[in-house]
Amino acid sequence: MHNIETGLFLGRLPYAKVGTDRDPILVISGGQGFMMKPDSARLAKDARRIARILPDNRSFVLIGYDPAPANLSVAGLARDINAVILQHFGRQSTLLGISYGAVVAAHVATRFPDSVGKLVLMAGAHEFSTDGRLRLIRQAELARKGLLKPLIQEFTSVFRRPWLNLLLWFRIGLGGNRLVSKLGRREVIVRYLEAMLKSELPASDLKSVTADTLIIGGSRDQFFAGTMPMAAQAIPAAKLVMFDGETHMVPVERAGKVKAQLAAFFRRD
Repeated sequence: MHNIETGLFLGRLPYAKVGTDRDPILVISGGQGFMMKPDSARLAKDARRIARILPDNRSFVLIGYDPAPANLSVAGLARDINAVILQHFGRQSTLLGISYGAVVAAHVATRFPDSVGKLVLMAGAHEFSTDGRLRLIRQAELARKGLLKPLIQEFTSVFRRPWLNLLLWFRIGLGGNRLVSKLGRREVIVRYLEAMLKSELPASDLKSVTADTLIIGGSRDQFFAGTMPMAAQAIPAAKLVMFDGETHMVPVERAGKVKAQLAAFFRRD
């Protein structure tokens, strides 16, 4: 893998850049981007994980979240990403959003269609499903009360394979305090979760997306199972790839197949 360059966009959005292509894939991080403390080493580690599912030798930039946002909304996050595109890339970009980041990416492609040439929504869509929203509400309440270890335990049911969920459970049980120490400020976590709960992007608005789009996820995704097909139906040039029986962690549990789908999609550049 190439060396990883870290820095800040707009003076506040952490990023990790892999490769030197002038037109990299812009990847918007999932919820771990705001749940964990802002740390360049952690962001670089996340970038290494993402590199496993992206086409070989394709440059990308992983974009995180402002650790101390002033006015926070999903629409505002989308404006920030558009500003990054205009200031640093100056052309229609390839945008890939993961989970929470997929919601942000959908907002960018809807509100600023001239800035996005290709769009990938991975394990995510324009909005959370009903079950997904209930999970966010529960997570926000736990964070609000300072119950950070139970907050982490919320993620011990996201894998399809039971042994992976059990492994995560034991890891939290044995090293929960260490994991809690890596979390960001709980008030910031709450604000990001609440911003998503307040976000509104009707499926009908997705008709304005002009980007060639790939939506990829699991049929049993705990957060987006019902909304990924909805987004695919609304976006004019969208392809939907759903892995039967897979959950929110399909990029991890089916990394090889996800990588093959992404390689085929980007090969059409």
